[in-house]
Parts: sequence; structure tokens; C-alpha cells
Amino acid sequence: MEEEYDEGFSRVVEDIFTLREANIAMAFAISLILISGGWNVYKWTQEEYDLARDAATDDSWLVEFNVSMTNVVHEETWQDEEKKTVTFYMDEFEIPEGYLVGEIEVIVKPDADSNGTLADPVAQCDSIGANLLNEGDLTAQWDYDGNVLSGQDSSCEWIRLNLRAYPGFDGEDLNSSAPNEFQALLPWKQTGWGEGILEVEVELDVNTVDALGPISSDDDEDITIEVKVYGFIVSASMV
Repeated sequence: MEEEYDEGFSRVVEDIFTLREANIAMAFAISLILISGGWNVYKWTQEEYDLARDAATDDSWLVEFNVSMTNVVHEETWQDEEKKTVTFYMDEFEIPEGYLVGEIEVIVKPDADSNGTLADPVAQCDSIGANLLNEGDLTAQWDYDGNVLSGQDSSCEWIRLNLRAYPGFDGEDLNSSAPNEFQALLPWKQTGWGEGILEVEVELDVNTVDALGPISSDDDEDITIEVKVYGFIVSASMV
């Protein structure tokens, strides 16, 4: 019985392939499948090529920095040969929403009125040393060569210190090559920089002249520390 079934099935298949119309229909179906599959493959490869071409073709973008400055001032009296560390918490600075910390500037100012006044015309300028300490877990570019982390003065001049917080930031607009605006701005969207505690160490060495007696004696100095934090937000336009 099974042999008769196999023979019958084989005969039917053989008859189908001997019919001209059946052969034409099958050839047409196979061609249609091949054409449809080939088109789908071509479409997929073309889309992948376009994506790769767009990724490899960079446009020129002008990246512009909008910089905002906020500051905190600390005033205190140092005694002769006294060294103090003043702490500034970065989250206390009023940085505009959406802005990132780019740079920190510290200015140490001696009391100009205490040096060479009419009451003490021969008074000398005191020696002041200042340092930015990397001990408060402040996230910044401490190894950047352009930082000024230490300074000293004995001529009544301000001591200016600088610390770069955000990698590559200098506040100047720049040109960038990128496939789109998002990629052009991506290097300037990192959060977490300029966070933590800034510690400023100041040491005083009072210079006095005793030739005129007690009127010229001096054993302290009023010192002002101003911390300026420069925040930025960026925009990009194609050039």
C-alpha cells in the first residue's frame, strides 16, 4: 500500500514538471523571490552605507561659550607668622542652572591701607604666601600645566591663582568638526567637574620698621580672599 502511495506521489510530481504552464509559473515564482530578496538586500546595504557615510562626513561647527562668573569673598586678620587654611564649598556658589564649572580663580588681597599710610609712612609691605591645596576632593584638572597653584608677594600686590576645572576649557569660542550638533557639543556636556571643597592656604610674614618706635610696629594683616568661579554653557552653529 505504501509503495503504491509513493509511486502515485512521484507520478503526480513528474506530471507537474512535464507541464509547460507549471514550469513557467514556477520559474516566475522563483524569479520573483530572487528579485524581492535582492532588493531587500540592496536596500539594507544602501541604508547601512548612508549611515556610515554620514558618520564619516564631518561638518564644521562653531562652538560658542556663554560664560557666567559668581564669586565669594572671605575677609580675615592674620597674625605674624600665622598660616591658615580657608575652606570654600563649591555648592555654595550661585552657578546658573545648566552651567558647568570651567575655571576657578583665587585672588589674595592684602590690606593696602596698612602699608605705607600717613600714620606709618615707612611701613613695609608684608610677605604673603598662598597655595591651592588638592586635599578637598575637588574635581578639577590639577595636573594642567597652565594652572597657577602657588604664589607669593611682598610688594603689596594681589596674588592671583588659577585652577582649570573642566578639561580643555579656556572660555574662548572654537571650531569643531562633527557629523551633527549633538556630537559637536558632546565634549562640553560632562557633569561632575568643579565639585567638592576648595582649600586656600595663606601664610603671613609681617615686615616692620622699629626706627620710629611703637607707631610703626605691626604684627598682623587684614587679608581678603576672593574666589571667582566661571561657569559656562555652550551652543553650536554650522559654518
